[in-house]
Amino acid sequence: MMITQDYLLHKLKELKLEFLSPITVVIPKPKAKFLQQAIPAVLLSGTLVVTIFARWINDRCSDSFYSLKRLLNHILRNRGWYQITQAYRTSMNRFLSPDTPVVIDMTDLAKPRARKMKYLALVRDGSEDKIVPGYWCLEVYAYLKKKRVIPLALDVFSIDDPTVASENLQIARTIQAVDKDIKHKGIWIADRGFDRLEVLKTLFSLNARFIIRQRGDRHVMVGDRVAISVYDLAERLYQQQVNRGNHRRIVFCPVRLPRRRESLFMVAHFREGYERPLLLLTNMKVFHSYQADQIVGHYRKRWSCEEAVEFLKSRVGFERFRIRRYEAIQHLAIIAMLAMGFLSWILLRNQIVTGLLFNLTSKFRKKVRFQYYRLLDGLQQLAKIEFTKQIHLILEPFLR
Repeated sequence: MMITQDYLLHKLKELKLEFLSPITVVIPKPKAKFLQQAIPAVLLSGTLVVTIFARWINDRCSDSFYSLKRLLNHILRNRGWYQITQAYRTSMNRFLSPDTPVVIDMTDLAKPRARKMKYLALVRDGSEDKIVPGYWCLEVYAYLKKKRVIPLALDVFSIDDPTVASENLQIARTIQAVDKDIKHKGIWIADRGFDRLEVLKTLFSLNARFIIRQRGDRHVMVGDRVAISVYDLAERLYQQQVNRGNHRRIVFCPVRLPRRRESLFMVAHFREGYERPLLLLTNMKVFHSYQADQIVGHYRKRWSCEEAVEFLKSRVGFERFRIRRYEAIQHLAIIAMLAMGFLSWILLRNQIVTGLLFNLTSKFRKKVRFQYYRLLDGLQQLAKIEFTKQIHLILEPFLR
């Protein structure tokens, strides 16, 4: 057991340096040291509250006040964060392929008790389904095999921020930045909230492939006919298919947007137990049934985005930070992205370490489908074992 723990600590240190080395070369040494300390501390403490995760940092400072001040100064300063994000995405790009689903979504950072925070806006609290003060956060994840998820963006913003200008412009900026850093790889996948002409124009300008779920009220052109809503078109195609004796639940059709030349395809999946079909709009070629099945399969992977943000909020403390400055909140979101990115790095780079960490977890975690919970449990359990060992060494003379 002792050998296993020593091996794990050695390999985890190697993986951390390997993960951070492409990032630390583009930033000053003090900021690099901060990242090397902050990312493991956030994972082991399970929070983004500076006063709590600072307890896991041993910087040989005799006064905790100055230790906290140093950490806060790094979080508050704007210098270096753009380079950190860019270098991180460029490094993780090696794991992406041209067909990797790149999921974009938006979540709320609810602050129901906040009153005087900078650029505080109104958001819909998804957990309680009501409008409260807070901020919005654009999330982008790359979905890999075996439900491994790489976070590529956690952009916190407020529509009251003058530099944001509008929600559509912020979405465009995030898509353009991520697409540039991942070298135009992947298939962009989005839910109904991104069924906007401005988003489509952004993806058209990047020549990016995409699959966007439709609300159903968007009108499209079929050939040179009069525009028809996506919902009515799907119902008509499905009825024609049933009349021909074909009872497949997926229909598809080439379409285009009014006053646009780009070729698009509408795919509709009539699911059992649902009143309305799943409506998808894509610029990928769909001429056969198996291609339509692939489009629906790609979209279903979007649910991993929901699991990822739930993991970040429940186990990394993404929503429970205790800091007021708007810019600092944006920087803490980057730290949360790097923390989950490091877990993805462990999963992708060393299966032996992953298996050993899984073995340290509670038996109740062994059947969890989203394996990041189990991996983080293993890291935290290893930290507890090492902490207990250190306490025993300190108290050994007294216990004799």
